[in-house]
Amino acid sequence: VDGCIECPYHGWRFDAAGQCAHIPALGVDATVPPTAHLSPYRLQERYGLVWAALDDPVCNLPEIAEWSDSSLRQIWLPPVDIRAAAGQFVDNFLDFGHFPFVHAGTFGAGEDELIGDYEVQRRDDGWGFVVEYPHTIHNNEDPLVKTGEHPLVQPRNMTYTFGAPFAIVLRLELPITGVLNVLFTALQPLDDTTTRVYTAMLRNDCDTDEKAQHAIDYELEIMAEDLKVIERLWDKTIPFGPGQAHTRADRNTVEFRRIMQRLLSA
Repeated sequence: VDGCIECPYHGWRFDAAGQCAHIPALGVDATVPPTAHLSPYRLQERYGLVWAALDDPVCNLPEIAEWSDSSLRQIWLPPVDIRAAAGQFVDNFLDFGHFPFVHAGTFGAGEDELIGDYEVQRRDDGWGFVVEYPHTIHNNEDPLVKTGEHPLVQPRNMTYTFGAPFAIVLRLELPITGVLNVLFTALQPLDDTTTRVYTAMLRNDCDTDEKAQHAIDYELEIMAEDLKVIERLWDKTIPFGPGQAHTRADRNTVEFRRIMQRLLSA
């Protein structure tokens, strides 16, 4: 109202700097007491979400080049509250080794257990990284598999882009079908052990509402497979010390830990 935010309870108005500009109960010319002013926080609206920085921000918001691509349909999943810490969800999301075991009911059936070599490309500012990982999957979602026109085992190119603290962009390309699916996931910690998950898909294969709903259901099925594991973990923290055993297949999750250590000390 008039460039201010108006409280729906008593009608107090606050400007962009958090200063109380008007208290109706005191009248137009009244002096506003200093205790009525608020502490402002930095807010930015992007990608359908409102981002808040309670302190001086140390890293930038993620960049999603495909967000403005009109050839891709934007599909939001319903927000999901999970009984796991945000760090646990990211750690699982970035992990490759669990595919054939946790996701045997979806895309992981028949997945090669061997994790091939890959590189972690650090962002220039050190607050994120990119991992490209081409591999093969059993593409049960391809209708031409049943007709024999396409093979069941198909190549898939995955590109993970992680940005601190809890934002991930996963680009999935299937060369045989031409399908492109860009998954954007942002996490909102509710407390130390619970998290709200926001997920949007940018896809070139969902030209009907029926296809879009099928894509939503499929992603929720994949998430449910993950949650069966991570919600049962008794330790909700991500250990930074040398007590955990890591292998060369864990380069991306080790890099995630390094970034989080740096963020906590910033």
